[in-house]
Amino acid sequence: MRYRIGLIIGVFILVFVFGMLLGRAKIQVQSLYSLQEEIRRIITEAKPSIVSILSSPSSIDESLKRYYEFFRGTPFEEYFNYQSRIVGSGIVVSNDGLIITNAHVATGAPTITVKDFEGKVYDDVSILAISNQYDLALLKINRLNKNLKPIDFTNSDNVRVGDIVFAIGNPFGFEMTVTMGIISAKNRKLKVIQGYSYSNLIQTDAALNPGNSGGALVDIYGRLVGVNTVIASTSGSNSGVGFAIPSNIVREFIEKNKSKTSRSTSGQPFLGVRVADIPEYLKSYLGIDYGVIVVEVIPNSSAEKYGIKTNDIILEYNGEKIENANHFIDLILQTNPGQKVNMKLIRKGKIIDIQVVMGKK
Repeated sequence: MRYRIGLIIGVFILVFVFGMLLGRAKIQVQSLYSLQEEIRRIITEAKPSIVSILSSPSSIDESLKRYYEFFRGTPFEEYFNYQSRIVGSGIVVSNDGLIITNAHVATGAPTITVKDFEGKVYDDVSILAISNQYDLALLKINRLNKNLKPIDFTNSDNVRVGDIVFAIGNPFGFEMTVTMGIISAKNRKLKVIQGYSYSNLIQTDAALNPGNSGGALVDIYGRLVGVNTVIASTSGSNSGVGFAIPSNIVREFIEKNKSKTSRSTSGQPFLGVRVADIPEYLKSYLGIDYGVIVVEVIPNSSAEKYGIKTNDIILEYNGEKIENANHFIDLILQTNPGQKVNMKLIRKGKIIDIQVVMGKK
């Protein structure tokens, strides 16, 4: 009798434990399903605000076009490709066609075109502003025939290490690719890379690769955390250390420049000087706290033509005091080729004023 009672109790316990485990498994599956659905919702919300930045050749080589048609569909097709190609990503920040991307994306193409989420291509695109200091460029799609979906911004000061984020962009030309990771660190600084110096960056382990530049890093609400800009890698591909420009810096750049007049993306301004920050001892000697020193003048450039010389100290550019070398480059990038520019210089201890007509690259 006792044996039967013990057996019944044992079976009851086993059934109870099995039921508990089965119930827990069902709860875990339900939790994973809910998480999956939430991730899908986030991506669905954010993707329509991402665009592809394409480089279009300034002119079409007809012979190259014939070769392309001959080799279309073969492994040699890309060698003769005369058509637009994806050079990076961008983010819609207003419904009337304002796009934010990286400066190195915008300046890396002869002519810029933009392809939106639905595949429509816009070839009438202007640059409102470029910042070498922040590696940001603000573009404007002209003659827009529909409203685009702007991304929502979050306050990047409130982002914390460990927060879940998603990177959306066009790595290696694979459009609308999504990767997932966390915020790995904040306030990162990087040495100058291809002419750009970076500070106050957000670090993430979400996979970033060439083509992700200018794309979005978004939070669990689909809001912009930062603009993906650069990776730390010995191979040039993802190694789990990527960086984004914080959304607060991006928003400030947009607000400062969104009302500027458009300028053509074909032909970049070129002055023809290489400058450096002024050493502190020299600033003290001259009694100044701003400006840059000219370390090289390019032969046959506008700078040489209009009389800028090596060791000149440039103090002002169209009446604006020059803070440092990056600020000076930004001012040049925001000038149209052919535009007249007034500069104030120090040469051999004397202040002089000169006027330069901006050249074209």
